[in-house]
Amino acid sequence: MLRWQQAEGQRHALDGRAPSEGGAFDALCGKTVTVRRGDIPDLGGHWFDPTCWDCDCAWRARL
Repeated sequence: MLRWQQAEGQRHALDGRAPSEGGAFDALCGKTVTVRRGDIPDLGGHWFDPTCWDCDCAWRARL
């Protein structure tokens, strides 16, 4: 299942479950990024970082 997760200053897309705080994932753009506490809304994070356009393009290609 495709989903969005904020990490390392951008909103990245991934296929599968998002990791918990401190976990890394391979984004659709090809980057490996790490989720920090501020990236998780339930832990006080915000969703104001910009979308990774490479992830967006890869997401749309899969649709």
